[in-house]
Amino acid sequence: MKRKYRILSIIISAALLAGCLSACGESGAATGNTTGGTTVTDNENTVTTPDTTADVESPDVSGATAIALSGQSAAVTGTGVEVSNGVVTITAGGTYVVTGTMTEGRILVNAPKEEVTLVLRDAAITCSTGSPLYVYKSKTTTLYLPEGTATTLTDGAGYTFEDSYSSAEEEEPNACLYSKSDLVIAGDGSLTVNANYNNGITGKDTLLIQKASVTVTAVNHGINGKDSLTVKDAAITVTSGGDALRSTNDSDTTLGYIVITGSALKLTAGEDGIQAETALTISGGTTTVTTAGGAGKTISDDASAKGLKAGTQVTITGGTFQLNCCDDAIHSNGDVTISGGSFTIATGDDGMHADDTLTISSGTIEITRSYEGLEGANVLISGGNISIVASDDGINAAGGSDQSGFGGFGFAPDAFGGSGDYLIRVSGGVVTVNASGDGIDSNGDIEVTGGELYISGPTSNGDGAIDCDGSATITGGIVVAAGSTGMAENFGTASTQGSILVNLSGSAGQTITLKDSAGNILASFTPAKAFGCVVVSAPGVVQGGTYTITAGSTSTTVTMESLIYGSGMGDPGNMGGGQQPPQGIPGNMGGPSGRG
Repeated sequence: MKRKYRILSIIISAALLAGCLSACGESGAATGNTTGGTTVTDNENTVTTPDTTADVESPDVSGATAIALSGQSAAVTGTGVEVSNGVVTITAGGTYVVTGTMTEGRILVNAPKEEVTLVLRDAAITCSTGSPLYVYKSKTTTLYLPEGTATTLTDGAGYTFEDSYSSAEEEEPNACLYSKSDLVIAGDGSLTVNANYNNGITGKDTLLIQKASVTVTAVNHGINGKDSLTVKDAAITVTSGGDALRSTNDSDTTLGYIVITGSALKLTAGEDGIQAETALTISGGTTTVTTAGGAGKTISDDASAKGLKAGTQVTITGGTFQLNCCDDAIHSNGDVTISGGSFTIATGDDGMHADDTLTISSGTIEITRSYEGLEGANVLISGGNISIVASDDGINAAGGSDQSGFGGFGFAPDAFGGSGDYLIRVSGGVVTVNASGDGIDSNGDIEVTGGELYISGPTSNGDGAIDCDGSATITGGIVVAAGSTGMAENFGTASTQGSILVNLSGSAGQTITLKDSAGNILASFTPAKAFGCVVVSAPGVVQGGTYTITAGSTSTTVTMESLIYGSGMGDPGNMGGGQQPPQGIPGNMGGPSGRG
């Protein structure tokens, strides 16, 4: 539908490309590389992101303290451990090898400013009244999972908060695995977390998961690294009532980020799949996300069930993505940048949404279901292969009405209006749109300078294949846009490449072709729906040329007396620069190629 919106000004200036602190070990501890990082500078913040390319090393267990869990107690060989009333307390830095099964009890780390490494070898810990593994104090705690081992943590449905390390008022701890210091989970083994009370894994500082296979089932949120969450070469499966992965620091704009590289993620969330307070960066791997039951389901206006979500920046450079989301599939309150990857998206709202700028330079994007396909204050497409099915606009500049609430904040559709400094630019790639509303709709300008744009537009006369409040210009590329006649628009006279708008009716599946006088095919497209008019432009269309547009057995031939043939509203300030076609083009409001 033709709606005009003013973008909600929640654009946070920090654009972060972030990594995470990895473990900096001493003798006997797992060691990561924290040097050689990247510095990102913006107008307000300078962020140094440590290099996490080096793997966390397997710890040296010679001389390590052994903890053998049994029932409600444990046998200890070595130093640095106290056992009392079902609580195994680590009191000093060093390496500890944990084995066996604890049916009722917990491991508590209380080693202030010390490096602690727990090597978990097929350990199983159950605590019905609190967190079975609670890192209360340390400098960094590393959970190392040796290859071929499987460790399980399970909590109960209610926490008592009765010991001196817990707080009912702060609800701390509130996760099956809870750490108040930097936490590293590494190794080639597996960790299963069964969180029956609240959250699965919570790190109050930084959280790094490297290589490990981690499975979390949580009543509320799955995995949270408050200051940052980094996932490298890991396999993560989360089933959660709330968010699956999250980073939540909202008091420091240099934190609250998530970085994921080369990992396999399978996330089923009641709310957001991945939610970063600031920046979300994903490179490589496979990501499968289902939120709130998937596309077609409904949520309350104040809920958010987006697939990939960030407060300032979503950056994706590669990977394979299967996103089936009740709310936006990819959403940023700032920018979204896609420079690679393969995406299959079904969503009840926007396929990709940026409050500021959505940039796509490469990748394969198939949006099989959406309310609006691509949406941003600016939508810039310079490459990639993009296919969009939308029940409203295919591509929209200036924001729009999230069916489930704008940005997850519960604003109603049509809450914002007015035109402004907005832009849709296609300079490369192949874009195919099947929209029930406008094919492309800009509250500012439209620029086509290259690439290919094919639109199967609306059948209702209240929408158009091309809808532009500012100027629409074409200087290169191929455009075939088929739609209804009522709101037909052509490119404006500022264009340097010829464009033709004609009345030409056809049925779904009838191919539209544009030929020059020599019979050469300059453009071709098969719309998915019936149409009543067509806009066509290609590099061979020039002033003075004669061209034939055909749909099925119907054709029309035009001679380009001027560069723009056919009235429309693509050049609102122009009142007569375009050529008036003999048959008359619906949408002409009193002046050729302009608004009357």
